[in-house]
Amino acid sequence: MPTPKILSVDDSRMVHTLVNKAFAPYEAQVVLASNGAEALEVASRETPDVILLDVTMPVMDGVECLSRLKADPLLKDIPVIMLTAEAGKENVLKIAKMGVRDYIVKPFTEAGVIERVTRIVDLKPRVGGATAPAAAPAAPAASAPVPKKNLKVTDAINILVVDEHPAILETIQSSVASRGWKANGCDTLDAATKKIAEAAASKTTPDVVLVSLAYPNKAAIKFLQATRTRPEMKNVPMVAMAIRTATYEQTEARDAGFDAVLTKPLEAGEIADRLAKAMELDLTPLFFATKGDCAVVTLPAGLSDSGSIDLSRQARAKVASFANAGIAKLVIDLGSISKPEVPVLRAIGFILNECNNVGIKWRIAASDLDNIPNLPNVFAANSKVAALKDVPNPFKGASLVDVSPTLLQALSSF
Repeated sequence: MPTPKILSVDDSRMVHTLVNKAFAPYEAQVVLASNGAEALEVASRETPDVILLDVTMPVMDGVECLSRLKADPLLKDIPVIMLTAEAGKENVLKIAKMGVRDYIVKPFTEAGVIERVTRIVDLKPRVGGATAPAAAPAAPAASAPVPKKNLKVTDAINILVVDEHPAILETIQSSVASRGWKANGCDTLDAATKKIAEAAASKTTPDVVLVSLAYPNKAAIKFLQATRTRPEMKNVPMVAMAIRTATYEQTEARDAGFDAVLTKPLEAGEIADRLAKAMELDLTPLFFATKGDCAVVTLPAGLSDSGSIDLSRQARAKVASFANAGIAKLVIDLGSISKPEVPVLRAIGFILNECNNVGIKWRIAASDLDNIPNLPNVFAANSKVAALKDVPNPFKGASLVDVSPTLLQALSSF
């Protein structure tokens, strides 16, 4: 019997994630749509065996979508299971008159959706083969997931890259090397599945996996589903890669459960920070340190936009921890910077505002004594930039700021 194909139609990413998880242990292919109009297009292209159709959606709701399905000679016989948030008798009768095969009341469980779908099609447990990359048999349901690794951004992170193009692996390797991270590659999903099985046996599973969405027949999503059945990989972040224009595939990947999506061509300066975000790593150890009774923040000229956003978000707790530990002085070291770009300005703004909030005195060290003293004016001039519009100006109307030419002089200036 061919592998059953289930079309999930819902504007909720959470519902798509639940449906994908529900069918992951079975020989089944899940395809996704976020509204009725998209569902008609996907149904025509994929010819699913069952459609899970939400009632309330934007663009085109489930009622209109069902009407159009039933009016199409090629689609009218596809069984439809309606998803509804209303369980009342009148609503159930209304749904029954629409010509649906069954209905499910939200919120529902994975077991609940499987029970309804198995009334229509046979589902067989996934054991590898054509519908999933060649893999070790899925772990028994009773196996508990291995706890998430307690990783630090300064650890030797192990990255698995699954892409048929060697240049992608080379770009990632060169981009993460400065952090001491290592990336290994596989050019096929089958090879990646074998590598993961071998790594699991030796308890050396990757810390994050990057997977190209360019493999045909949604193979990357099947790979994700099969990999997630392994208890060793349940909590390992998985990141999809796709060309920028493949927006539908990117949405589908996120809905299927990928933790993030990187777009090609890859931005080398962003890769490490995007992966750090997927792994939920604390970036502050890369930038914050203490020298005696003073905190020091060293900001690089090449701070990425992603790194700046996460560093700014994490700065509040870090600065508060300094204050809690009795550290009342902080220096921002801009020694490698002559012209602060927006990512650096954002980080400076957040860090200094937090210092002002908790009463920590601050200084700035920079070798460029022509441009850096004008930081207040630079900050004000960029205040309407989208990335800075929510960052209060920490210089409180000043036109210039005192800058020490070296870190040592800044430390001794308090």
